[in-house]
Amino acid sequence: MSNPQEIELKLLVPGLTAAAALQLLRRAPSLARRKLRQQQLVNRYFDTPERLLQQQRCALRVRQRRDVHAGTGSEGDTITGASVWVQTLKTAGSSSAGLSQRGEWECLVAADQPERAGLRGTAWDALDPDGALFERLQPCFETRCLRTTWLVARRDGTLLEVSLDAGEVLADGQTQPLLEVELELLAGAPTALFELADELARRLPCLPCNLSKAERAGLLANGQLLQPVRARRLERQRGEALPALALRVLGEAQDQFLRNLEGLLHSDAPEWVHQARVGWRRWRSLLRLLRPWVGPGPDFTALRPLLDALGAQRNLDVGCSETLPAWSGAWACAQAGAADGTAALSPPPDDATTNACAQALAELQAARSAQRTRLRQTLLEPATGQALLALTRYLWQAGQQPMAIEKRAIGARLARWHQRLHRLLQGEKAQLLDVATLHEARLLAKRLRYGSEAMASTLPAKRLRQSQQWVKDATLWQTRIGQARDAWQLALLLQQHTHAPPALLGFMQGVAAAMERAAQEAASPG
Repeated sequence: MSNPQEIELKLLVPGLTAAAALQLLRRAPSLARRKLRQQQLVNRYFDTPERLLQQQRCALRVRQRRDVHAGTGSEGDTITGASVWVQTLKTAGSSSAGLSQRGEWECLVAADQPERAGLRGTAWDALDPDGALFERLQPCFETRCLRTTWLVARRDGTLLEVSLDAGEVLADGQTQPLLEVELELLAGAPTALFELADELARRLPCLPCNLSKAERAGLLANGQLLQPVRARRLERQRGEALPALALRVLGEAQDQFLRNLEGLLHSDAPEWVHQARVGWRRWRSLLRLLRPWVGPGPDFTALRPLLDALGAQRNLDVGCSETLPAWSGAWACAQAGAADGTAALSPPPDDATTNACAQALAELQAARSAQRTRLRQTLLEPATGQALLALTRYLWQAGQQPMAIEKRAIGARLARWHQRLHRLLQGEKAQLLDVATLHEARLLAKRLRYGSEAMASTLPAKRLRQSQQWVKDATLWQTRIGQARDAWQLALLLQQHTHAPPALLGFMQGVAAAMERAAQEAASPG
């Protein structure tokens, strides 16, 4: 029976073939002179028909393991060794943004089916005391991969295992390619995982990932793996301390950011970009909310190219799919009315006006496609992977520090944010609101909304009712001010990326100014 504690860091390797990733890893200083081992792995996961293990965030698998040796045949084919079957039980633990700590028990079994005897003395005893659950197990999905492994032993006694897994996930008749690096701590301090991961990330693109292979296969079977990841509200568990909940909430927001980054590498759907930016803003908002206890956040300078690329992509997505289509008809009718001196919306638009809108949209779509390529290239830069790893390391370090949060402190901090928003938009100086102040109010509204939603389960009943109103207020102002910003942004995009007629630019600037003025008037007292 293996050590029942697994600590590992998982990194996806996007944009490379398995052969290219292997060559880059073999040149890494910590791996270059170490012997590698290759194995063919087939992992078969078992669960009940209603997925009871998955609901408990547990996994039971039986793995076929065959050593792979260099080919000696006339055509250079590989020769594989004899099969070994290993049964593994993994239980729910703590996992966030790539670093996971969970229970793990392994034993040899005779064939490709789980054995009850190998589960005795493990967490299975509490999960299935009478054996009824075991009797209902059935195979539910598989993963297959070629695993290349290095052992890294250091003079201070640290022992790490680095594995490159190249293969596929199979579930419910669907297949998803898999290329990831796992760094497992066998002995020593977890800081060694981050140090080695940073070294590897200097050479190849990487993306910290919190999904195990079993979780990935389960999402694929449920049709959820290829869907954008939205925010989840985490409830405070019985007996859970506030610091533990705060770290879980931070981890959930960071996971939302990272998983949507993975999705946008493979899909052109704009929702992946949108939800990645939501995840990032939620994480930044929560860091600010919790700053008195977790301290200042990490340096985001190295992430700036990625964040700027995400923002540019989102602006073009909104301009192409929402703002320009919503206003092009009104502009065309206004042009037709101006041409014959009648009421602006009465005559139908002429062909030239319609063609001008269609041409502007086509040019924006081309800019959108080019920006998507730049965004993906930025995400594949090794420097980006290193910056994302730094976020994961920061979150782990925050969990190692003593943290005491008073019961009412979070609610009081949210209340101060709401008071500040109220003063900005409806105080004595509200009639003097300018563009910069409206932008500040929009950011504060988002911060208030994300903080109130994420930490709702920590608030007493009275403060919870207040926070629900704060969320409504924040969402209202976020929408009002955001609509004006989108109109201004479209005018800027048309100027930067298209040959749109000056009249269309002026029309959108007028729309933006009118919407901005409406927001100012709505904010003014009385």
